[in-house]
Amino acid sequence: MRLARTVYSADGRVLLQAGIVLKDSYIERLQALGFPAVYVGDPEAAERFRDVVSESTRRHAIAVVKESFEEVKLGSTLKLEPIAQVVNDIVDEIVSTREVVLPLTDIRKHDDYTFGHSVSVCVISALLGVALELDDLTLRELAMGAILHDVGKVKIPEKILLKPAPLSAKEWNEMRKHTLYGFQLLRGRDGLSSRAAHVAYQHHERIDGSGYPRALAGDKIHLFARIVAVADTYDAMTSDRIYRRGVTPFEALQELKELASEGRRQLDKDVVNVFLANVAFFLPSCKAKLDTRE
Repeated sequence: MRLARTVYSADGRVLLQAGIVLKDSYIERLQALGFPAVYVGDPEAAERFRDVVSESTRRHAIAVVKESFEEVKLGSTLKLEPIAQVVNDIVDEIVSTREVVLPLTDIRKHDDYTFGHSVSVCVISALLGVALELDDLTLRELAMGAILHDVGKVKIPEKILLKPAPLSAKEWNEMRKHTLYGFQLLRGRDGLSSRAAHVAYQHHERIDGSGYPRALAGDKIHLFARIVAVADTYDAMTSDRIYRRGVTPFEALQELKELASEGRRQLDKDVVNVFLANVAFFLPSCKAKLDTRE
């Protein structure tokens, strides 16, 4: 079998180039590194199916976020310039082909949750921003806020972040503080708008007022935070975590619809509807069996 798509390491380096014939030793090494699957087939045919953002851009973004967040954890000031550059790369790729939709099926290796999640939420939020017809400057502000939405978690003890079991009430109260910690790290920073900083503060607020840290409701929650809340919820539900496996994309979509319903009113209904209208339920070349048995 030939590799249809290049395989990248977590820091963006090429591990195996598209077109190479897979050997048992390559497969064993990929499994040891945690890759659950790879794409096989004709590399030229695979090129026709464009991702929302290229794998190299995604990997580079994860590496930059990881390095930046870990420097803050060690006491350094958050460096916004390299993060802004990868955000611009992500947005440029998304707006270059506006008909691209988000695939629900993805066999990418999930890296360290916080960093991979931050980039995924950025990608989904930017895609939603394009669908909502935000202007270019606003779109980049949204994406910057999205990629930094969980930066406050660098201030949360790892014994809480990495606990392989449900959190106690005391631990949960500490975890909730990541929204405040994030806002404190970001507000007033040159090169970052107040709107982007408020994403870290408000992305766990809910439309019905049941969220935190301020129990804001409805339009009192900034649009950026309402968009990122949908992206954050979807990616969190579908990702494997230390203490549980992720749900299927289809289960997550049903839950998103429920969370936006009149009975729950936790997520912004308009944003959820835009999300549902811009996801691809099936990848190109997938086979589907209809209820007519065709």
